[in-house]
Amino acid sequence: MELRVALATSDGTSVDLHFGRADRFAIYRLADGGWEHLEDRLNQPACAGGEHADGLLEQAAGLIADCRGVAVARIGVTAMDVLLARRIIPFVLELPVTEALATLCKSKLLTRYINH
Repeated sequence: MELRVALATSDGTSVDLHFGRADRFAIYRLADGGWEHLEDRLNQPACAGGEHADGLLEQAAGLIADCRGVAVARIGVTAMDVLLARRIIPFVLELPVTEALATLCKSKLLTRYINH
């Protein structure tokens, strides 16, 4: 099985961004227990202070619509709803990128969700 995931990372070394504040997502392909970095995608953050723009949450979800999972440091309920409506599973994994990817590779939730 092969699938794509997005990581909210400011520096490419750790998952350290809140979904609504992410200005970029690193896109990885997961296959056969390993991963490959494909590209970074720039994003316009939806959150400014304590407020967020729902249209920008939709835009961020659209940017990673080809991914089945997204790893973030934090995420709000509205953003989770937007992602789940697009069949993208959010994971709160404030970890180094390699540890986050290893966790996603082993996720039964992710693989079950994709196969249905």
